[in-house]
Amino acid sequence: MVLPGLSTSVASRLVGRTLEGERPITVDQTNESIIVAEQFVVKWMQPPVPSPHPGAEVLTYLSQHGFTDMPAFVGVHEVDDMVAAIVTEYVPDSLDGWDWYVDDVDAWLRGELPFEALVDAGRLMGQMTSDLHTVLSGVQRSSIATRTYHAHAVASLHEAMHAVAGDEGDRLRSSEAAVRDALEPLRGERMLQAHRVHGDLHAGQFIRSHSRLLMIDFDGNPLSDPTERRLPQSPLRDLASMLQSIDHVGRIVVKRRHLDRGNDVDRFTHSAIDAALAAYTASHAVDHDVLRALRVAQELHEYCYAAAHLPHWVYVPDAALPPLLEG
Repeated sequence: MVLPGLSTSVASRLVGRTLEGERPITVDQTNESIIVAEQFVVKWMQPPVPSPHPGAEVLTYLSQHGFTDMPAFVGVHEVDDMVAAIVTEYVPDSLDGWDWYVDDVDAWLRGELPFEALVDAGRLMGQMTSDLHTVLSGVQRSSIATRTYHAHAVASLHEAMHAVAGDEGDRLRSSEAAVRDALEPLRGERMLQAHRVHGDLHAGQFIRSHSRLLMIDFDGNPLSDPTERRLPQSPLRDLASMLQSIDHVGRIVVKRRHLDRGNDVDRFTHSAIDAALAAYTASHAVDHDVLRALRVAQELHEYCYAAAHLPHWVYVPDAALPPLLEG
């Protein structure tokens, strides 16, 4: 629990002027966030993170190098060499992609939004991801062996096959050979370009407020420790996660709103993913076999996440994996 007034004090100090008024963001989240003066968000780390904080490092670099597809970064509040809070611009009336993109697909199915708007949204997500990687390509530039991702994916496969029950688990176990075949491009000694990346890029990290689409939460995978989040990774991991999240938007629409419109939603996911990928590859070379393998690995991660944290989410990878295995 953050003491009343503390967020206002921190934000006022960082922006260099006196601010008034604060209110909490009342949604479930890992950290506690307070809106100050309807202009800034103070995100309190629960618990505080040793400095340097992975997300603050990335935000600082992006801000210094002109990346504008994110809420403006204000600064960090540290206590005893621990990052206690991160302060950024508050974006009013914003929804994340699990809301706005789902609503848009629903509106299209009801004849209230043109199909091109859905494809344009995917294209913009791909362009923003491309721009992000262009800027971050200079941070901790390195390389990483594909076998590292293969080992992680096989471990996720084993975990998922043991942890996922019911029909979904049976279907996954029956697909084991096909999954292993799809992961083959990750075997061996091939090296991929690596640098700092977003680390947890999906539709929920793209917020929309009126005509603005912005990217948020550069802290990396919340299930990893801060040291691991600061390691360079292949940007293809971000790309794979982002592309699959567009597919996941479609799975949500079918499951929750339009059980009888699966074929129509498939048209959306194929077109939006193609548009996102085309926007990205206009500036970045992509090995499509490796990318497909990383997309399969992402779905294995989704199975594990569902089994450990969100059981009802298992319907998403259960529906998303088979089309990937079919190529």
